[in-house]
Amino acid sequence: MPTNPTPGDVHVNVPLTNFSQKYLQDESNFISLRAMPNLPVGKQSDLYYEFNKGDFWRVQDTARANATESGGGGFRLSTSPYFANVNAWHKDVSDRDRATSDSQIALDNSATQYVSQILMITREIQFAAAFMTPGNWTTAVNKDWSSASSDPIADVKTGKRTIQGLTGIRPNKMIFGRQAWDTLTDNDAMLSRITGGANNALPAMVMRTLVAQLFEIDEIFVMDAVKNTAIEGAADAISFIGGDDVLLYYAPNSVSLDEPTAGVVFSWTGFLGATSNGIRIKRFRNEAIESDRIEGQMSYDQKLTAADLGYMFTTVSAA
Repeated sequence: MPTNPTPGDVHVNVPLTNFSQKYLQDESNFISLRAMPNLPVGKQSDLYYEFNKGDFWRVQDTARANATESGGGGFRLSTSPYFANVNAWHKDVSDRDRATSDSQIALDNSATQYVSQILMITREIQFAAAFMTPGNWTTAVNKDWSSASSDPIADVKTGKRTIQGLTGIRPNKMIFGRQAWDTLTDNDAMLSRITGGANNALPAMVMRTLVAQLFEIDEIFVMDAVKNTAIEGAADAISFIGGDDVLLYYAPNSVSLDEPTAGVVFSWTGFLGATSNGIRIKRFRNEAIESDRIEGQMSYDQKLTAADLGYMFTTVSAA
C-alpha cells in the first residue's frame, strides 16, 4: 500500500524559474562582423573607384636632359559596384501564447534571440561563400598540416611573399576553419616554437596571440559557428560553417581612400534606422493574426574587392 500523502499530493511539478536549456551560440563564434572592414553606406547600391596598380609601379625613364620638359604620364581608373541585399526573418508571438506562457520563457527576449541567431548564421554562411572559397582568390594551394613533416611557418612565409610580390603589401590577418585551426595547433613544428615548448594546453586567446606572433601577423580569426542543414522534423545535421581551409589576407581595420583591402562589408545604414552593420530588430503589431511580430533585418554586401590580397591553404587536415 502507498504511504499517504503521496509525493504527487504534496508537490505539483512546474518548470523551474532559474534554469532552462537554450542552445545559443556565443557572438564570438561569428567572425563575419569582424574579419573584414565594415563600411556604412547610405544607399543600397553605388560605385567605388579602383586605381590601376600597375600604373603606380611602372618603371619609367625619369632622367631629364637640360632645357627639356619632365617626363609625364597618368593612371587609369575604373569603377566597381556594390549592392546590399536585405536578409530578414521573424517570429510571431501570439496573444494566446503571451497569455498562457510561463514567465521564465520570456517570449519577446527568446524570439529576439531566435531571430538574431538565424540571421547571424545566414550572414556567416554568406561570408564563407564570399571569402573562404579557394577559387575566389588569385592563389590557393593544398597543404597537409597534419603531416609530421609539414612546416606551416614556412608555408605562411611563402604566402606572405606571394601576396607582397603581387601587391606590394604584406598580409596582416588570417581566418581558420575550426578543423584547420585544431590541426595547426597540434602541428609539431608549431608546438616546438611556442613559448614553453611542446604544450598545446594553452588558453584559446593566448594560443592565438602566440601563433599570430610566429606568423608575424596582427590578428587571427577562427570560424566557430555551426549550422543545422536538416529540415524541421528530421534528425539534426549540424556542422561547422567554416571548413578545413585557411585564408591569409590583408585588410585594414577601417577603409580609406588611399588603402586597398581584400574585402569590404558594405552595410546599408540608410535603411530605416539600421545600425552601422546594417542590422535592425523591429517589434510591431500584426492584428490580423493577433500577434506581435519580432522581425530582424540585415542589409549588406560582403564583397571580395582584391583577389590578389588573399592566399588560401586548402584542406589542411588531410587525415
